[in-house]
Amino acid sequence: MSRVAVDVLIPAMLHAVVGSKRLRVEAATLAEAVEAAFRAAPALRFHLCEDDGRFRPHVLCFLNDHNTRDMKNLNVELREGDEVAFVAAISGGATAGE
Repeated sequence: MSRVAVDVLIPAMLHAVVGSKRLRVEAATLAEAVEAAFRAAPALRFHLCEDDGRFRPHVLCFLNDHNTRDMKNLNVELREGDEVAFVAAISGGATAGE
C-alpha cells in the first residue's frame, strides 16, 4: 500500500486546541491517518478517545461519507483525495417552547 496525503477535519470545538480546522497527514490506511493526526495534535487523542484507545461514545469518525462504526476495523486503504472527519455529537439544551 502506498501512502497518500489526506485531510483530517477537526471538530469546531477543538479548533482552538489544535490550532487549525484541518490537518494534512500522509498515510496508507485510515488507522495510520488517525494515528498521524494524533501525533500531529496530541490533544486530539485526549479529547476524542477513551483510555483504552476507542473513540468516546459521542465521537464519530468518518472516511468520506462512511461512518467508521459501520466498518470492521480502520485498516481501510486510503486513496488520494480521501477525507477523514472527526465529529463530536452535541445534545442537550432547551426543548421547543422552553
